[in-house]
Amino acid sequence: MTTIRFLNGLNTIGGNIVEFATKTSRVIMDFGVAADLSQETVASALEQGKLPHVPELFFNQPDHFSDEAIFISHLHIDHMGALQYLQKDIPIYLSEPSYRLYRLLIQLGIEKPVANLHPLAFETPLAVGDLTVTGFHSDHDEPGVMALLIDDGARRFAHSGDVRLNGPHADRVHAWAKRFKEEKVSLLMLEGTSFSFDTPIPVEDQNHPSVPLTEMSLQTKFQQLLADSSQLVVINPYNRNYERLAAFQVSAHVNGRQMVWEPNEAAILTTMTGTQPDAILGQTIQLTDIAQQPQSYVLQNSFANLASLANLPISAYVHSNGEPLGDYDPRFAQLKDWLADHKMPLVFMNASGHAAREDLIELVKEVNPRVVVPWHSFHPEREADAIDAQTNADVLFPEKDLYYDFDPLTEEE
Repeated sequence: MTTIRFLNGLNTIGGNIVEFATKTSRVIMDFGVAADLSQETVASALEQGKLPHVPELFFNQPDHFSDEAIFISHLHIDHMGALQYLQKDIPIYLSEPSYRLYRLLIQLGIEKPVANLHPLAFETPLAVGDLTVTGFHSDHDEPGVMALLIDDGARRFAHSGDVRLNGPHADRVHAWAKRFKEEKVSLLMLEGTSFSFDTPIPVEDQNHPSVPLTEMSLQTKFQQLLADSSQLVVINPYNRNYERLAAFQVSAHVNGRQMVWEPNEAAILTTMTGTQPDAILGQTIQLTDIAQQPQSYVLQNSFANLASLANLPISAYVHSNGEPLGDYDPRFAQLKDWLADHKMPLVFMNASGHAAREDLIELVKEVNPRVVVPWHSFHPEREADAIDAQTNADVLFPEKDLYYDFDPLTEEE
């Protein structure tokens, strides 16, 4: 018998973690955080439910599983941020691209070292005792993202991970949805980020509620901005979306400009896409060189280096899902105030990694699962209402840390 335990993320954006277990085997899907733990100890975070209730992993205590592993759908903090607190030497599997990115981020000092990391090839089943896990390439704003399929020999359970249908790789999403339907999945755990807010605008675009951009339309808009700009254009992108980094450099070339990268972003660009950076700030070019011909460059700038822009002639500062992302982060107000004080126009060019509401319902129809768990949302009940109204699937609102037996799906005391 396989039990399912939902460890976190039932009514938050991110931090969603689920455990599948038999008497001897256990797999955990994702291991992130959705809260600030900077002032917490592991013990206090566990006590407050900010870390998943698996103390045996955080304090290297004995457990009864002879086979166990953690699978990470993608390399965003809310899906992998708790890995740094592990004490037990448990195998951790990521897609091959996410594995390479994680190792690079550790090397650059952006992420803390984590032991026992392993790449998982797409569509290659991996047995963990009684359970078998298969990862499928998907589409999100971390290009190595996986959807995950868990098989206990009798039933299949599916974890969508974060997903979108308006990105450049929608074919991957439709492919795993078709496979999940063929496998007759009993349970689909489906993100519901776009149901979190009172308007359908994705979370990343709450500060700029116009028609949401896609990865493709974002570059079209950016190229037009470059054509209209007589001075330097600065971009603040999210560096884990390395496909967008490469696209920005292509757009710069379309407009006869060179792309200047900070060293970390240059390393990510080269390692993850094979693209050679035009110029690396502090290594092959200096700010004084840019100031002499500002119309010839696009400069990537991280928030930590914002003050370095003070004396540059800037036509636009383009915020593209970089940090700080939104109003919930106190640094965001600092960013806006600093740019206003220096008379630098702030332009939002964000593209969400999350599916629109109607696309999530389309995915349920494509997969045709028996039961859906809506999560990764402030309001999973809104997603549930839409699923009830428009599909044949049943909806489950599981309680945190209770054990469920799926045939029939019941709570175990």
